[in-house]
Amino acid sequence: MAKELYDINGLQTAFTLNRDLSPYDMPPQYFSDGENIQFNRRGAGSCLGHLQVLGTPSAAPYWAISWDKGGTDLWIYGTLTNLYKIDGVTHSDVTRSSGAYTTLSGTTKSWSGGVLGGVLVVTNGIDVPQSFTQGGSLFTDLPQWPGTLVCQTIVPFKNHLVALNLTDSGTAYPFSIRWSDAIPEGAIDNGADTWNTASTSSESAQVTLGGTPGHILNALQLGNELIVYKEDSVYALTYVGGAYTFSVKEKFKDTGLFSKFAVVDLGDNRHAMLSTNDFVIHNGNSLKSVITDQMKVFLFGEIDSTYYYKTFLAHNKNNSEVWICYPQTGATNGFPNKALVWNYVDNTWAVRDLPSCNFIAKGLVNPNLTNTWAASSDTWNTNIVNWARPEFNPAVESLLVCGTNDTKFYLEDKGLTFNGTSFTKRLERFGLHAGKTTKTKKITKLIPRFEGTGSIQISVGAENDPYEGVTYADPVTFTIGQDYKVDCRVRGRYIAVKFESTTDNEFRLSGYTFETEVAGDR
Repeated sequence: MAKELYDINGLQTAFTLNRDLSPYDMPPQYFSDGENIQFNRRGAGSCLGHLQVLGTPSAAPYWAISWDKGGTDLWIYGTLTNLYKIDGVTHSDVTRSSGAYTTLSGTTKSWSGGVLGGVLVVTNGIDVPQSFTQGGSLFTDLPQWPGTLVCQTIVPFKNHLVALNLTDSGTAYPFSIRWSDAIPEGAIDNGADTWNTASTSSESAQVTLGGTPGHILNALQLGNELIVYKEDSVYALTYVGGAYTFSVKEKFKDTGLFSKFAVVDLGDNRHAMLSTNDFVIHNGNSLKSVITDQMKVFLFGEIDSTYYYKTFLAHNKNNSEVWICYPQTGATNGFPNKALVWNYVDNTWAVRDLPSCNFIAKGLVNPNLTNTWAASSDTWNTNIVNWARPEFNPAVESLLVCGTNDTKFYLEDKGLTFNGTSFTKRLERFGLHAGKTTKTKKITKLIPRFEGTGSIQISVGAENDPYEGVTYADPVTFTIGQDYKVDCRVRGRYIAVKFESTTDNEFRLSGYTFETEVAGDR
């Protein structure tokens, strides 16, 4: 029989992971399984790891935010009962002088906040919101805030603060929002009427978004609008001034936010959000699903039903990615330990492991690495550090993981290990048939196109009928830069291949070719 070459590459259709469609029917560029892989430039490669940075937290971090205080880049983080600041690797308690906050333990509450005119404002959803001014040394109760009022979220918008999902004197108002009077830059209030909704001289007001039964979860600016996300609908605030201050408009009635932090700004006048049954992007006017027929069924089947509310999104702008970080069923303490990664330029999907974390913040992270021979335990061949070049770029924001379960901070996309621990990178595809589902094929050779370092374990397998179960030949070690093929003797109507590495190497697969011949009809 004449031998045929069956080539698979990502030039026409980008390589990606697809767990929802049948592998026996989907394009050959789709992988049916994989972990800790990154898809970009139409290829498939190993993802980078993470390493510990910023010293040792004083307590387990649950949330963090980057803040410029007097020209110094600080990190502020919240624990179950306190607030801390990080200056370099020094951690200092900046909790209000009256003492610790009501613990978050045993609740579904969380820290959140933002910066208005240089002043940092945060809330834990239980106590009075807190403020930290440029000249302050500790957090203080937000000035002029009504003493009986609590909010689940507080965000800056224009020159106002907007508090969402209120509780007043112990009575919950989950559909209500209140905004402040206009606050001058650098200040935290505008006098006694800052939050006085009854004053005609104040722009402060309170409104109810009661058109749907879902509670208000969060808000995020999009252009000139503040998009307010409920559990089952989406609204927008637009500044109009005068007696009304803000106009309120319902945007989407049948789509709501999956969890409090399940939305990010893509920076191109679009938000990406995880809804209760979809993952969508929108520009404030129209919604578009980007996960249907790709990873939708997989994702919602993975999320722990008890701790679903801990699911959050992170925007990895450097790689044009949105990370859907979720607790896999059975995750330690219910903390997110997996990320479904969407590349919004190539429209590809991948899955990676996470350290057990409650939040991932974005900002300037100086890892304090030293790129010298003395500081490295690796050899020249295996080390990926760029010698004599700073690993910290003060113009580039990075992802800072709140390693809640480990009481550590991690810098993502750095190094080839998970903070010194090797991890598995794997790609798999079964159900390949080259359009000849009635013919039994004999696979004699696989020619992968790898760039990178180290070796890959390659397994070739086959099955005769869909979902019969793949029988793989023993894995063969393929050394990048040294080998060019893998010889094999596999027979079946459907072909399978698995690429796997458990060593600390970096690689990228641009394509692969099977050498086959027809062994008979069936």
